Amino acid sequence: MKEPLDKWDEKLVEHLLKHGDDLSFTKYFWKECEANEGEHKQYARFSRATYLSHGGLSHAKVARALDMSYSTVWTWSKLNQLPKLGHYLKVFLALGEPRDRRVWLSVNNSPGHAVPLGPLVEVPLEIRGWEDIEPLLAQLQPTSVIPDGLSRTFLFGFLLGMVIGDAAKPRQGEWHRHLNLTLSEKYYTNRYLGEFSCLCAASAGLRMERATDLPRSHNKPHGFYCWTSQSSALIDWIYNVCLGLTDEELTTYDAVRMNWALTGPDDFRRGLIQGLAESDGSVNIASQTVEFWIGPNWEFGAKLLGSFGLHSFRSREALCVSKAQVVKSLAVPLFSPLLKTVRYTRYQKLAGARRMAMGGSRLPDEVRGTITRLKAEGFTVSEVSEKIIDAYGISVSFEALKRWAGRHLGEGDRKTALDGGTQKVGQKAAEY
Repeated sequence: MKEPLDKWDEKLVEHLLKHGDDLSFTKYFWKECEANEGEHKQYARFSRATYLSHGGLSHAKVARALDMSYSTVWTWSKLNQLPKLGHYLKVFLALGEPRDRRVWLSVNNSPGHAVPLGPLVEVPLEIRGWEDIEPLLAQLQPTSVIPDGLSRTFLFGFLLGMVIGDAAKPRQGEWHRHLNLTLSEKYYTNRYLGEFSCLCAASAGLRMERATDLPRSHNKPHGFYCWTSQSSALIDWIYNVCLGLTDEELTTYDAVRMNWALTGPDDFRRGLIQGLAESDGSVNIASQTVEFWIGPNWEFGAKLLGSFGLHSFRSREALCVSKAQVVKSLAVPLFSPLLKTVRYTRYQKLAGARRMAMGGSRLPDEVRGTITRLKAEGFTVSEVSEKIIDAYGISVSFEALKRWAGRHLGEGDRKTALDGGTQKVGQKAAEY
C-alpha cells in the first residue's frame, strides 16, 4: 500500500453508492475482518447514511431517518471517523484482491480489532509446503535489527518451536493471542533463551519484551524470568494455520498438524528442532539420551528428526535420541550453540563422553570406586552419572551404575577412590 489511505476517500464513497451494504469484500481478510453481527449492522447504517446524504438529505434528516445521533452522521459524512468495516473497505480498495488461497491480515490493530493499522500481509489459509511460507517472510517487517549470520528462516523456525513448547498462547475473549514466556531463574542462561525468543518474534514483525519477573512461591526454590508479546492476529494465524490447531485445541493435549514443515529448508528445520529442544528438551546423562518432552507431538518430532537422518524412539512419554544418534546430531545440532544454555552444555558432555555400557569395556578401578563411594554417600544414580561424566569424561550406562553402586569397596579400591577420583569429583560437587 504505497499511497496514504485518505486518497481513497472518493473511491470509498463511490463503492458505497454502487454496492450499498454488500459485505463480499470481507472474505478477502483474515476471518472475514473478525466482525460480529453488531458491526455488520453498523456498516449497513453507514452505507445507508452515505447514500441518503449524497441524495441531498441534511445531516439532521439522515439522523432522524436512521435513528442516529447527528454527530455520528456528520463525522461519517466527512469521513473523519469510520465504522470498523469502513476502515477495512478502504484497505481493500487500496490493496485489491489477494492471491488465490490467501487473505489480507493486519499485524497490528487498534483495540477491539477496529482499525487495521498494518502492515498488511498476504497469508495463506492453508499451508501445502514451504513455498507458501517463504513469500510471507519477505513481507513481514522486522521490529528490530537482525544480527549478521542469522537468517529469518532459521529464526522463524525457532519461534515456531517455542510456540509449540514453552510459550503460552493465551487468548482472552475477543482479543488476539499473545505469547507469554516464563523460565526458571535457576539457570542464568534462561535469560539468553528469553531474549533470543524476543529476537525471533521481532524477525516476524512482532513486539516482544521483558515483563515483570515472578518471585518464587512458597513451594518453588526459584523465581521466574518473564517475557510477553503484543496481541496480534499474526499469532492467531500461526496457531491456526502454521500449527494447524483450532481455537478450542491446546498444544499440551492436541497434536500439531504441520507436516508442511518437513518440506522447509535445512535452516528452518534446524531452527524448529532447536526451538523444541530448548523449550521441551532435556539431556539424560544416566540413560545416555536426549529427550524431547513434546506431549502429543512425538510422531511429528520423529519425522522432523528423521528429516536430518536421525533415528529416534519413544520411551515413556518422551521422544528419545540415543547416544550414537546424539553424536551424529552434532551436525544439526539439536540445541543452540548460540545460546549455550545448560541443556546445550549437557548435550556436548554427552556427545563427547566415552560410552561405558553394561558388558562393554571394563570400568577403570578408580571410576568403579568413585561410583560406589558416591552412592554410599547418598547420591542418586542420576547424580552419580553427572559427577562421573564431569570428572572422567565417561558416560556410564544406567545399568552399569546400578551394578557398581551396589558393591562394597575393598581397601585397595577405597584408597584409589580417595586418592584419585574423589578429588576430581569434589572439585565439581559445588556446581550441583
